[in-house]
Amino acid sequence: MDVTIKGSVGANGKNGRADTRKVQKLLNAIFPSTLLSVDGDCGSKTVKRIERFQRRFTTKPDGRVDPDGRTLKKLNSAAPGLQKDWSGDSSRWTEEKKLSSLDKRMRGKVIRVLSTLKAEGFKPKIFFAWRSVAVQLEIVAKGNSKVRFSFHNAQKKNGTPNAYAVDIIDKRWAWSDKAEENGFWDVLGKAGKAEGLYWGGDWRSFKDWAHLQFFPNNKLSDVKRESGLA
Repeated sequence: MDVTIKGSVGANGKNGRADTRKVQKLLNAIFPSTLLSVDGDCGSKTVKRIERFQRRFTTKPDGRVDPDGRTLKKLNSAAPGLQKDWSGDSSRWTEEKKLSSLDKRMRGKVIRVLSTLKAEGFKPKIFFAWRSVAVQLEIVAKGNSKVRFSFHNAQKKNGTPNAYAVDIIDKRWAWSDKAEENGFWDVLGKAGKAEGLYWGGDWRSFKDWAHLQFFPNNKLSDVKRESGLA
C-alpha cells in the first residue's frame, strides 16, 4: 500500500511531523547506507536527501514532496518493501537496492565491511546480495554451487527479499588472481569476521572467497523454512 501524506514535506513545505516521518522512512528505505533520523524534523539533511532522490528523474530538484505529487509517486514505486518489482538480474541492481535486499541486521554489518575495505584503499562492489531461487538453481547447474537454496535466497513470507548473504568483490579484479595478490580476500575475510559474519574463505571443501553470511551453515534449513520455501 502506497504511503500518503496530508501536507507537503521539504523545502517551503508544511512539514507536519507525521508526514515528515513518513517521507524520512521512505528515503531511508531507498538510501539504507546513510540513514536519516526518523524524528519528524524536516531539517537540511532531509531536504538534501529529497533533492538527491529527485535527481534520479529531474534536472531541477526542488527538495519537496507534495501530496499526490510526482516525487511521492516515485518514492512509493522505488522504496524497497513497497515496490512490487524485484525481478531482473539482481547482480545488476544498484548498490542501494542490493543493500536493501538484505536482512536489516546483515545490512548494517555489510555497510561497515564496505567502509573498512574502502579505508584500506580497495574499491569494493557488492556482486550479489539477494538472488532468486531460480538463479540459485542456474548456479548449481553450472557447477558453481552444490546447494539448491542458499542464504542469498532468504525472503520474508510475503516474498520480499531478506537475504543473509552477500558476495563482495573489488571492481578492478573481480575473482581474478589479482584479488588474492593484492590482499583483497584477506581483508574482506577479516572485516567480515570482525562483524561476526561467516566467511566462505574459511570453508574446507570449497573456498568461496567473496562470500559473507550472517548464520552458520547449519541454520540454512531453518532460514529456508522461515522463508516459506521448505
